[in-house]
Order: sequence, then C-alpha cells, then structure tokens
Amino acid sequence: MNLGPANRINVRLVAAIVRRDLRLAFSNPTGYVFVTLFIFLSAAAAFWQVPFFLNNLANLDQLNAVFPYLLLFFIPALTMGVWAEETRQGTDELLLTLPATDLEIVLGKYLSVVGVYTASLALSLTHVLVLMFLGSPDLGLMVGNYLGYWLAGAALISVGMLASLLTSHVTIAFILGALFCAAFVLIGPIAGGISDGLRSLLSPLGLFTAFDDFARGVVSFSGLVHFVSVAGLMLYLNVVLIGRRHWPVQAGGYRMGIHHGARAAALVAVVIGLNVILGRAGVRLDVTAEGLHSLSDETVQMLSELDPERPVFIQAFVSPEVPESYVQTRSGLIDVLKELDAVGGSRVQVRIQATEMYSPEAREARERFGITPLELPNLRSARSGFTNVFAGIAVTCGPEEQVIGFLDSGLPVEYELVRSLRVAARADRAKLGILATEVRLFGGFDFNTMQSRQPWAMTEELRKQYDVVQVQPQEDYPDDLDVLLAALPNTLTQPEMDRLSEYIASGNPTLLLTDPLPSFNLALSPSEQKGASANPFAGNQQPAPVPKGDIQGLLRRFGVEWTTGLIVWDQYNPHPGMAHLPPEVVFASPGNENPDTFNREAVSTASLQELVFIFPGRLQHAGSADFTFTPLVQSGNMSGLTAYSQLVQRNFFGGSQLVLTNIPRRASQNAYTVAAHVTGNAAGTAGAEGNESQAEGAAGAAAGDDAPGAGDKASVNLVVVADVDFASQQFFDIRRMGAAGLSFDNVTFFLNLMDVLVGDESFIALRSKRVRYRTLETVERQTMAYTEQRVRDEDAAEEEAQAALDQARRRLTARVDEVRQRTDLDEQTRRIMVRNLEEVENRRFETLQTNIEAEKEARIEESKEMMESQIRLIQNTIKNLAALLPPVPVFLLGVFIFLRRRRRENEAAAAARRLRS
Repeated sequence: MNLGPANRINVRLVAAIVRRDLRLAFSNPTGYVFVTLFIFLSAAAAFWQVPFFLNNLANLDQLNAVFPYLLLFFIPALTMGVWAEETRQGTDELLLTLPATDLEIVLGKYLSVVGVYTASLALSLTHVLVLMFLGSPDLGLMVGNYLGYWLAGAALISVGMLASLLTSHVTIAFILGALFCAAFVLIGPIAGGISDGLRSLLSPLGLFTAFDDFARGVVSFSGLVHFVSVAGLMLYLNVVLIGRRHWPVQAGGYRMGIHHGARAAALVAVVIGLNVILGRAGVRLDVTAEGLHSLSDETVQMLSELDPERPVFIQAFVSPEVPESYVQTRSGLIDVLKELDAVGGSRVQVRIQATEMYSPEAREARERFGITPLELPNLRSARSGFTNVFAGIAVTCGPEEQVIGFLDSGLPVEYELVRSLRVAARADRAKLGILATEVRLFGGFDFNTMQSRQPWAMTEELRKQYDVVQVQPQEDYPDDLDVLLAALPNTLTQPEMDRLSEYIASGNPTLLLTDPLPSFNLALSPSEQKGASANPFAGNQQPAPVPKGDIQGLLRRFGVEWTTGLIVWDQYNPHPGMAHLPPEVVFASPGNENPDTFNREAVSTASLQELVFIFPGRLQHAGSADFTFTPLVQSGNMSGLTAYSQLVQRNFFGGSQLVLTNIPRRASQNAYTVAAHVTGNAAGTAGAEGNESQAEGAAGAAAGDDAPGAGDKASVNLVVVADVDFASQQFFDIRRMGAAGLSFDNVTFFLNLMDVLVGDESFIALRSKRVRYRTLETVERQTMAYTEQRVRDEDAAEEEAQAALDQARRRLTARVDEVRQRTDLDEQTRRIMVRNLEEVENRRFETLQTNIEAEKEARIEESKEMMESQIRLIQNTIKNLAALLPPVPVFLLGVFIFLRRRRRENEAAAAARRLRS
C-alpha cells in the first residue's frame, strides 16, 4: 500500500483526477438518467404520499422516512463504474502509473463522485422551492435535512467504491454496492426484528440512527463522527485493496492479506470504540429557526437563580432498551438531563440510571418514589407486542420532592423537567382554589350514575404546580387563595352565585369556564333546568332542585354579555382527517383568515398556534365603561351562530341528545370572541344592570355570611372562556400521547391563563415552546375559497327552498281565504269546504315540502362533492407538478448531451471514412 510521504498529498494531482472524472460523468447521458430518476423518486417520496396532505405540514418528513432506502439505489448507480469501468476498459493501468500515491488516486475518485452527488442534491433543492410555494418551511430545518442527506450519501459513496473495486463488471458492481450499503442502512431494522437487545446493540452502527438527528434539524456530534468514521474506514479499505499490486507474497511468515485483514479488524474496533466514546459527548447544534432542540433562555436564567446552598438532585430511571416509537423521547430526555447537569453546575446534580425490570434500580424507583414501568407497544419486537419501559424522574431539594412517574412521548421534556425542578426548589407554592360545582373537577361519587368518577386531568395537572384546594360555594372562600377556578358557574344557585360575584368584585383573580353546550353532560347546559341531570329512576328520593342562578347577570355586572343559547361554528378545518367533525368544533389558528384569532399582545396567547373549542359560546362587551374587555381568542371570518334548540332535542325520558344533521347554517362574515380578559374597577357595579335579585342576594351575602371583599373598591381581574370542553380529558391525552399532526395548544392555553392570573409568567414562554405549525398555506387558501363557495351554494339553496315554501304557504292561505269570503254558501258548508281544502292543500304542501327539502339536500350534497373533487384536483395537480417538473431540466440536459455525443461520434466516423478513402 503506497500512502506516500506523511501529510504531503498532491492537491493538484487530486484535483486533476476530480476534473477528469467529473468531465466524464457529465458528458455521459447515463449519469443524467440516474440523476433524473433520483430527483423523481425523491419528489415522489416527499409529495406523493398520502400523509403529506393529511398532515398538512410544510416539511420533508415523508422523504426523511425513506431517504436512506433511496440511497440504496442511487449510490451504487453513482459508484458502480468508478473502478469497474476503469478495469473493463483497461484505463486503470494508466491511472495507477501516474506519479501519484494510492491515497491520492482514491481521494480523487471519491471526491469526483461526491461532486456528482452534491450536484444531484443541489438539483433536488426544487423540493424546498415547492414547499416555499405551498407554505413557509423552516429553512433551518431544511439546512439540517440536506446536510444529513449529503453526509449520508458521502459516507455510502466510499462503501459503493469498495464494491466497484472488487469486480470488473458494472452490473455486478451495482449489485455488490447495493448489498454493501444495505449492511449500513438495514442493520437497525433487521436487528430490531430479531430481538430488542440486538437492536439496541447494532442500531447505533446503522445509518438511520445517525440520520435521525439531522432529520429533526439537529447537527449532532455523534452523527458527524459516525458518517466521517464510515467514510474514513471504507476509504482506507479502498486504499488497501488498490495497493494489492505492491504486496509481497509474505511478510513475517504470513500472507499480506492476513496482515491487512488484522489491521482492518483492529481499525473497525477502534472506530466503533471512538463512536461509542465520542457519541456520549452529547454535543449538538440546533439549526432550526426557533431553536427547538436547545435549552431556552428562561431555563438558563432559572438555573442561575437556584441557591447553591440548596442543590437540586435529579434521579432519572430510564430503560436502556425502548420500543422504536419511544427512542426519540428517550434520547431527548437524556439530552436535556445532560444539558441541565452541564449548565446547572453545582446547583443541579443529575443521576441517570439504566433501569431494567426486577433490577435493584427498579426496586429503588418503586419503593422510594413510586415509579413503575409502563407497557408500550413494540411493533418490531420478536417476543411480544408490549415492552415494559421505565422513564420516571424524581426531583428532590431538601424535604421537597417532585416525581414524574412516566414521561409520555408527547410531553415537552424541558418544560416538565424545569417545572418539577423549580417547584421542588421553592418551598412555597401559589394556592389555587377550585369552586365545587356540578362539574366535579375533583371527581367523587356520582349519585345520578351511581359511579365513582376520577378527578379531571386539569386538576391533576394543576397539582403539579400549585397547592390546589376545593372551595365550597355555600361557605366563605379562603382568604389565602391566589386564584380561583370556577367551571360552569351557571350550575350554582343564586346565593352561591352572588358570593362568587362579590369575590370577583373584590379584585380576586378568577377564571370562569362557561359553556352553552358542555358535550360531556348536556344537562349542565345553562339552557337546561336545574336537576336535568338527575337520575329519572330515583323517584322521590332526591330533594327538589334549587333553581339556577342568573349567570348572565353575573357576567353583565363585569361588562361581559353572553347569550347562553347560541353556539359558535366555523367552517375552517385545517385537518383533512377530521373533515367529519361538525363546524361547531371550532379550530382557531392563524390559517382561518382572521389576523386577530390570537391576541398577540396578551402573554397567555402570544405564542399559541392552534386551539380547538367544542360547541363554544360567544362573548361580547356589554358596553360598560368601567371595564376593559380584551378578546383573547376569536373564531375565523367564515363563522356563524347556531341556536341551542337546533342542536339538542328531547328524548322520551325527558333528557337531551345532540342532533348534528340538517342544521341550517348561515355564515355572518364576522369573528366571534370565545375567550376574553376583563379588567376594571368594580365599584358601584352591583345591581347596575337593574338586577334586583342579584343586588339583594349580594347584600344578604355580605351582611349574613361576611362575603369577602364586599363593598371594597378593587380592580377586577377576570378571564372568561365560553367553553369547558377545551380543557377536557381528551386534549390532555392528545398532548400526552403526542398524536401525529395534532399539536393543539389547549392545555398550554389553560395553564397560561392560570399563570397570568397568579402573576407568575416564568413558565409561559417555556411551556409554549414547540414546533411551529407550518402548514401548506397555499392549499389552505384554495381550500378555503372552495369552502366559501360551498357555503354560498348552501345558503342559496336554503333561501330558494324557503322562498318556495313561503310561496306554497301563501297559496294555501289565499285558497282558504277565497272560500271563507264566499257569500253564496252557508256557514256550515264553508267550514266543510275549508276543512276539505286545508286537508288537500296540506297534503299537497307536505309533498311539495318533501320535494323541496330533497332538492335542497341534493344541491347541498352536490356542492360538497364539487368542493371535495376540486380539493382532490388541487392535491393531485400539486403532486404531479412537484414530482414531474423538477426532473425535466435534468432530463432535457441529458438528451442534449446524448444528441451532441451522437453528432460528434457521427462526425468522427465520417472523418475516419474519408481518411480511409
């Protein structure tokens, strides 16, 4: 093996070899065919898959998932002729007789192929242009993705060159190259299909593990080391094999092949060891535009404020082997723990323990902190369908202790850890009171259903940060409350509501969750009578219900007008997979064409991206000059109002049920407020609206019960949200599980409101930190245009049907009046004729009404079908253009090269014939 003098590589000679091979590559039409096919297949992988439009995200996630498999085809195609073609044509002897070392020749060949691959990636940047046309992709993420593409390809090129060196047949070189590359690409998936232990051992050697960080926009040191190691090791083997011509028969009594085989094995061991050691360094560069994978400034600031005399201890019990679906979460957890350990210094001490079932660590986790494993589905496991996984964290500081039993994959790792850390480091917590209403946020036994109910998820979440207590509405409120939460205050009696009103008027921060139609229990709606949720089979065992209080009067006192019988609906729905939901499920996000959907001036909503409200109500300013009404969240412009009576029908037993079909809806082109912040002076507001019962009740509460703050002049700090369902169990579950494409901010919004009312905003920025929901805005705009047209068609059909029915009614009335006005008939005859005529005309009217309704429904369905077909046409057009147009310039260039080459060959042949003649 001839490596030449140390550190004396002839750069000019290497560059000459690179220029030679690049000239040959770009003058060969075959190369353009492979590049064209590569661009086409990558575009098809990025844009032709169903999840691209279903997820509605402007990124290359679909391409990232299959890109290593795509390299199995493309890299062997680029490298199959590097050595094999030289050997077949006999030019390898000329190449090896150059005044160059073996290393210089290998580097020249390698860099030339890397140049062709780099040009191919540059031509595939049209994928980013497509995303920029469709939306606003994260350019930092795109940089990370393409850097990963380049590094992965550069590493595999050296593998493909090694395969080309073993044969003089180009086809065999392609097959060997694909097999060699498959060893690096498929090692993780194949090992995972055999056993979890083997996957844990071998997957770090594979391409997917190193590529995953770049796919998420993180340039990791471990990934760089992996790709450089593979390229360096394979180039070394190229140099060794190309130098076989210099080998003596034996060295030291052994064949040279044995010597180099031992050296290569030792080098492989060294490379694997270096990857393991350097990979633990945890050095990572977050290149995303929003810095989503690095510690936030708020975390660094909080760590610096910790008392060095009271260090915080973090013990993490983490399984060393986890299912593939939890790999990224486990990696992110360990990365954040290491960052906290590095930045926190002596203030934070982190201990990460590899915890397996029935181990001493597992026993310690269970006995000391109550941490137990959770069964996660393992689709790639060869033994069973579930795997027990530990991912618990215990944070202690002196006597204070915070435990995260299991960190679910959807939870923000940094926020969960930092919140537990700060709560444990601070002995005092803000005290939050939850008013006991019929919602039963604390759970308990329900005598109506005769079942025990678990506490709401919002209650459990609040307990992680606050000292949560239950407040009885008929008793005096505790004086030391920092904030009060009242869900569905409309279920309170009037004296209880008066007490709440005086508490708010005293300047105590309060969050009211009202709801015109609580989907979890329609009987709690303000439009229903008190006791509607009572068990109808309980007989006379239950006392007569006390009438509900005047919730509208309470809100009006503080400058808020709420019509309890109206529900907001919105046609905007950015999730094609949820198109079956009724428009009363309101998706609030900037894509709904209302720039004021979120109040960007308010801390609680400044960073929100998408909220979901289920049958929300409308809030308005009552016009009182004493209060400032600040909208926090609004619906889109293609929204309207539906009456409660249109959505709810009575059943046989006196209960209520939802009816979501054949609901007439007319868009008002207005946006409706569903959440608002109210501030102002409460002095003199009691009874200002003429509500005598409220004034008397408030006076009685103040005199007899010593209501807190009665008569005081204080600044009201009230937040009203016209929906309880937005903070229900399902949204906590969606957040916890991290469902793909469902990045709702409902939990974040709810917790932000509590923090703002308490006056502690330190967690808001950290809690709101997540992937920006960068949607396909162009598709959304076109879809919205078709949706607006559909709404107009439906409105026109409703108007025409109503006009036809009105005309039929007028015709019936005119016929009846004509008979009644006849003077040639006696009274009895006229009554008989009128009755007969009404029966005939009513039957005719009913038939006509049925036909009109059927025609209206047919027109509405036709409009919906037209909209769906137009949307599919848009998607198909985008897919076809995105996949077919980018390869066209390369293909045309290849055709041009082919024709020019043929012309030159014909000219050379003609010149040769002339010379012979």
